[in-house]
Amino acid sequence: SSSPQHQGDGRDEDDKDNSNDDQITLPYDTLLDVCEEVVNLSSVMDELGLGPNGGLMYCMEYIEHHLDHVISIIKSRINPRTYLLIDLPGQVELYTHSACVQNILTKLTKELDLRLCMINLIDAHYCADASKFISAALLSTTTMLRLELPAVNVLSKIDMISKYGELPYNLDYFTECNDLERLVPYLDGAGGEDDVGRGGEHGDGDGDGAMCELTPWYDDPEYVAARTKTRR
Repeated sequence: SSSPQHQGDGRDEDDKDNSNDDQITLPYDTLLDVCEEVVNLSSVMDELGLGPNGGLMYCMEYIEHHLDHVISIIKSRINPRTYLLIDLPGQVELYTHSACVQNILTKLTKELDLRLCMINLIDAHYCADASKFISAALLSTTTMLRLELPAVNVLSKIDMISKYGELPYNLDYFTECNDLERLVPYLDGAGGEDDVGRGGEHGDGDGDGAMCELTPWYDDPEYVAARTKTRR
């Protein structure tokens, strides 16, 4: 199934003919395309004068309020022993400022007897920008905690990462996502790993360094033990 998504084509918003957005088709078959059968983002933006983010918030809340209808459609079409892939928008507001996604997934789990796992896609080029990677790690942690689901964070578009220059560490560091404070010297204005602990340009540890410490559970012994057990 698929949720409403705003698909850009590189043009300025003022130059877009939003009526064309309704004709955009997904590049894969769906059990249910909510844009076609439940609520359409482009129509919401046109009729209510909302931007993409506000429009998505409205659409997801609309789906939440009409979830019984959505579930009835899914039940009528789904085959036994079927895997469901729910494609959700990536706008952070849906996961940081609203409980609608969590409520939708909770009810789907109960009504359809699902065992859900979250796959969180993170653009690999964030690895080349310390501030973006730290932000992505914090957002991933927030989303995992709010949705209360088993999660796998995946670096996407890995084939394009060479276009963004040399990474401060190898890919293993970014996939393990431990010791985020090691990225602090590479934030904008910092001089590199040799400046660790000097303070000055990149602070005294109360700012960016403290942000990196917001994900300590990655190193928590109970979490590491559970992750190791799961991988066996």
